[in-house]
Amino acid sequence: MAETHHLRPQSSLFRQGLVASLVFMTPVFVVLYELTVPNGPWRLVLAVQAIAMGAVALASIRFFATGIWVDSTGLRERGFFGRTTFVPVAEIGSLISAETFSGTEAEASPQLFLCDHEGRQLVRMRGQFWSRANMDVVIATLDVPHTTLEDAVSRRELQTSHPGLLYWFERRPLLAALAFTGATGVFGVIAMVVLNAFGISLSAN
Repeated sequence: MAETHHLRPQSSLFRQGLVASLVFMTPVFVVLYELTVPNGPWRLVLAVQAIAMGAVALASIRFFATGIWVDSTGLRERGFFGRTTFVPVAEIGSLISAETFSGTEAEASPQLFLCDHEGRQLVRMRGQFWSRANMDVVIATLDVPHTTLEDAVSRRELQTSHPGLLYWFERRPLLAALAFTGATGVFGVIAMVVLNAFGISLSAN
């Protein structure tokens, strides 16, 4: 029976996410309580805070449920949202290791791409989430051709040389930025309408 290796995301990612959530939520709810206590709808703020904390707890559970299981027959990945995919070794045409960096990164980050026989990405292990040791386990376990790009490359260079490896929003950053801006604007408008409906005003008196 093939030995299965269970790989987990880097634990530092969980700590960073938890700290970022607390740093973001604390001043927001402090301001909302100042605006609503004692004569405003502070109970609504309390309910929203409870929902937010529940979301953080759920995200924590999902993080620890995320993982990769790999053996000689293939690789199974369970994503953050619970979706599980299995890629049999017969569908994997190659493994590509690369050191990549963007304009905002001071150091290159390791990445491992599992590609199909046409060079399209099947699974991507990014250094922000997976350790180099995890990537080495996958390389050693799967009996498929492995290529290492000699020099560190930018995402633009990677798009030119291996366009099938990147996500759509990396291939079209301008479109992704416009979509994100639009979604943020819509969320902001909805939030203001909901707050106004409950008599909460964020404007200065």
